[in-house]
Amino acid sequence: MMGRMRVLHVIQAMSRKFGGPPTVLYDLVKAQNENGLDIEVATTNIATPRGGVLDVPTGRSVEWCGIKIHYFPVQSSSLLFSVQLRSYLKNNCIKFDIIHIHGLYRFPTTYAAYAARKHGVPYIIRPHGSLDPYLYKRSTRGSVLLKRVYERMFDLPNLNHASALHFTAEEERKRVSFLGLRSPSFVIPNGLDWKHYEKLPERGGFRVKLGINSEPVVLFLGRLHFKKGLDLLVQSFDIVHNQYPEAKLVIVGPDNDNYGVQVRSWVHERRLDNSVQFVGHLDKTDVTQAYVDADVFVLPSYTENFGMTVVEAMACKLPVVISDQVNIHNEVAGSGGGLVTHCDAQEVANAVLELLGDIDRRRTMGQRGRAAVKAHYTWPAIVSALTQEYEKIIARNPRKQKNI
Repeated sequence: MMGRMRVLHVIQAMSRKFGGPPTVLYDLVKAQNENGLDIEVATTNIATPRGGVLDVPTGRSVEWCGIKIHYFPVQSSSLLFSVQLRSYLKNNCIKFDIIHIHGLYRFPTTYAAYAARKHGVPYIIRPHGSLDPYLYKRSTRGSVLLKRVYERMFDLPNLNHASALHFTAEEERKRVSFLGLRSPSFVIPNGLDWKHYEKLPERGGFRVKLGINSEPVVLFLGRLHFKKGLDLLVQSFDIVHNQYPEAKLVIVGPDNDNYGVQVRSWVHERRLDNSVQFVGHLDKTDVTQAYVDADVFVLPSYTENFGMTVVEAMACKLPVVISDQVNIHNEVAGSGGGLVTHCDAQEVANAVLELLGDIDRRRTMGQRGRAAVKAHYTWPAIVSALTQEYEKIIARNPRKQKNI
């Protein structure tokens, strides 16, 4: 292609309190910018899923690592409707070679796809696991109806007319097949900045902060959300605790939906209060220290479109136990970096007990997992592959404004 490729990313929020999607996008756009792409981001200024706004200016771009981020206020918190974002996309989407859209079911991403279609700009939609059948079943009856109406009117046309759909695991793509979507798709995983993991910290700093000495530490790290299988986690740890009374379960992550109250009640019912510690949001350095200080990482999710924390844990030589609903479970099992179970508390407990009882196996798994991450989940190769997909999409989608 001639000149620098101009890419616009659109996402409902860039606050890290929204979990994986914005966290991954920060790293992706930084890596793309370093690789010579001209990157901008359009988003809202919403601070958390429960509301509030970020302390950022709106109406002008904010520069971060050489990337322009445009924050817009919202007038409706349910769908994140924003008049200003609509105006920006309507007037500026034509300036970009391609638009990469992250997520569904909210106005910023829905309108971005519509504007791209209308102006003939190639666009990619990355569902971020929102099309997984499990999430459909968890909705209440009324919300299912509203979701179906929204899909039929807006998101299904956007999905079916997309230049491509971006999945981060083959399992994620397979799970979406029930919708019969017509758009082409590709699979490129999330990545991490290997420079951050090249030299790991010495073991012990996180344990000191929590007052833990040499006791076995089982770590969960992620949002406190029903889909993460925290009910299974507490049940399985109760079984582990019976054999290892000194073991500690450390639960790290933001509680955006107040789901932590439920998790704490399960802990209390099982009389595990003195063996379970809850830690809120941590910065990147402390997260790495938590991985290094733990003995086993556990993610028994009921649905997980990728599992970035799994990759981070493996990068820190931490063996993982994950459910077969984490979409990279085949890759994890194949790497030798972890064990895969069904969403069953006894199975999860058995896997954790296996690892706690065998330090040599934990070390071997840790080394294999770290090698797999370095080989397959670092940004240079991922950005290169994604740029090639952009180029192919742009080549087969010449600009042509449409009446829709």
